[in-house]
Amino acid sequence: MILTRNQLALTQACLDSIRRHTREPYELILVDNGSTDGTLDYLRSQSDVILIENGENKGFAKGCNQGFERSSGDYIMFLNNDTVVTENWMTHLLRALNDDPRIGMVGPVTNFSSGHQQITASYSSIEELEEFAKQHADIYSGIYIEVRRLIGFCMLTTRSALEEVGLFDEIYGLGNYEDDDLSLRFLRAGYGLRVALDAFIHHVGHATTRKELSYSEITQLMRQNAEIANRKWGGNIHQLIFKPEISVSACLVVMNAEGILRQTLDSLTNDVDKIIVVDLGSTDATSEIAQSYPIEFYSLTEESNKIHTAYNAFENVKSEYVLWLYQGDVLSDKDIRILRALKLSTEGEPDMITVDFCEGVNKNEYLAPIARRYMIRRELAARKLSTILFGITVDKPS
Repeated sequence: MILTRNQLALTQACLDSIRRHTREPYELILVDNGSTDGTLDYLRSQSDVILIENGENKGFAKGCNQGFERSSGDYIMFLNNDTVVTENWMTHLLRALNDDPRIGMVGPVTNFSSGHQQITASYSSIEELEEFAKQHADIYSGIYIEVRRLIGFCMLTTRSALEEVGLFDEIYGLGNYEDDDLSLRFLRAGYGLRVALDAFIHHVGHATTRKELSYSEITQLMRQNAEIANRKWGGNIHQLIFKPEISVSACLVVMNAEGILRQTLDSLTNDVDKIIVVDLGSTDATSEIAQSYPIEFYSLTEESNKIHTAYNAFENVKSEYVLWLYQGDVLSDKDIRILRALKLSTEGEPDMITVDFCEGVNKNEYLAPIARRYMIRRELAARKLSTILFGITVDKPS
């Protein structure tokens, strides 16, 4: 999806670069917001362009949404017309998106952007640009960074993810903050955002805005849309995007769990800060399996020290919350997304947070298929463990 409003030369350069450097099958959807400089005649003459003519400037969000409604691809790319893409750009972005099913949207690095997508780049021609991009891709091949915010000049996602979180919010009018809004909705849905360091795209930046609006008008537009975003979200949108996550450790109490323990531990990934396994005296290979992972393992084999050992399990926990899992729980990618969303969206310091996993838990045939689990504030976790194990509540280890 590419929006245009005048800037014919930039649009021609953008489309030329796409045609030269995109290996994958694609469709080009151009949404024109009232061009008067010959752009429409040019686009009408392009046989590979699906053209939507608005006749007036309906804004960035509206135009992108119109393009989405006409699209048929499994992947959706929103691209500014003041960009020039480089060799293997789409290949690298697709790899970054598909490398992890929990990633919802990706973007490239560039010469001009706000935030962390801008890198230092020096070139003065298309030839120098392409050589720079090639060298950069070789150095950073397959390297990604997870971020909290992607800028709207180039955003790649999937149709299914976009249908889940929703399209651009059209309350932002001509533009600005709709990409922040979309980024926050992806985060609140538990999706990760990622920058592909091996995908470099040249970006002129604000080409249309600077042509049509004065500096004071641009400033007013950004101030106005910031206020709209803050009202919508009930707080400063950038503070919400970059809000520190609550930290979470996972605790699993097991007994003869060799048949399922590996699957459980593998499913927890790095979305928990620490994994604690408390073994009730297994006689199979549970202990050996648990200790082959980088976790904290405790065995309650000595009757007199069981309560003390239960408390020891939490002495080194620095996380704010402990997620209680049952033997046989295996978290799916969708369950991890639910956990990610809670870590980012939880406000205050509740003693207990309900986690309604939607699938993946209780793969053990002997357990009832219950999908509700709880995160307990660290200070209460040891007391909770004693209650679970021994049916008693104590304030301190004996």
